[in-house]
Amino acid sequence: MRLYLVPIIIFVSSLSLPAHALDKAGECFLNLAASSAPETSIKDVADRCAKQKKMQYIPTRLLKEKLTENNDFVITPHKQNYVLPITHQKAPNQSPYDAQKAYPNITNPVQYKEAKLQVSLKVPLYHKDIFTENDGLYFGFTLKSFWQVYNNELSAPFRETNYQPELFYQAPISSTSLGGAWLARAGIEHQSNGQTQLLSRSWNRVYLGLGFQKDNWGLYIQPWYRLPEDRKIDDNDPATPLPPEGDDNPDIDDYLGHYSVNGVVDWGRYVFTSTIRHNFSTGYGSIEAGMSFPLWGRLKGFVQFFDGYGESLIDYDHHNQRIGLGILLTDIL
Repeated sequence: MRLYLVPIIIFVSSLSLPAHALDKAGECFLNLAASSAPETSIKDVADRCAKQKKMQYIPTRLLKEKLTENNDFVITPHKQNYVLPITHQKAPNQSPYDAQKAYPNITNPVQYKEAKLQVSLKVPLYHKDIFTENDGLYFGFTLKSFWQVYNNELSAPFRETNYQPELFYQAPISSTSLGGAWLARAGIEHQSNGQTQLLSRSWNRVYLGLGFQKDNWGLYIQPWYRLPEDRKIDDNDPATPLPPEGDDNPDIDDYLGHYSVNGVVDWGRYVFTSTIRHNFSTGYGSIEAGMSFPLWGRLKGFVQFFDGYGESLIDYDHHNQRIGLGILLTDIL
């Protein structure tokens, strides 16, 4: 029996089944049936769901993502996706714009209020197992923007946008140590704000990550190594700018550190998330904490707080605090 009969079977079956009959196994069946090739048989779908049910060592999010990777109409989220229409920052960073004399007739051009948004997705580059079951090679892309939407004096510009493409391999670890599921990840990423000289910020790094999920909470630790760049050569002439070639931010590690720790707790109607970065030598770093709660459908309300350095690349060496309120489209768990 082929999958083009699945919608009819599901509809007829649902007429006689109670609402609670579509448990996690039913969810697996529906998701996999919708995303599989037309020639896939119902037996193949059922066998795969039964097999995945036994894979207790695989994080539940990874299993759900695997069920939809072949669906032509689904883009898999990577990090959180959100829109914060209103945020307030304690100490806007004016110095880059003052140094460039970008707004010579305006004092403190960056306003305290602005919008913040993040779009993050990933796509599999290979649709079969590579080295182990349910592993994969992915291209990820994250865009984070800061929009001076209330700044009419400057025609409401996008003050800063950071682009973060990455290539990474991830695989579940076949272990149920500590009673949970483990995930390993290795990758390379570039991060840039796409600006011209004096406002340009960028870096490249390679990373290894280890994740753990148990019941309603998870933890992910990711140390990285920054790939070195050539130093800029200064001719010591104040009338000429530094050359475009070379490192725009050689001390970025001092503020963003060498690792991050991400945590998530699903507490019923509320989901709490946090990201911590730290440099042991300088003591600099940051914490970003969020709380989401149901609104309607799949949309969630979202409150986010940031304290530290490097919320954006243009602010990597500037300490700031921010609180924002908005809508969360996709969460971690």
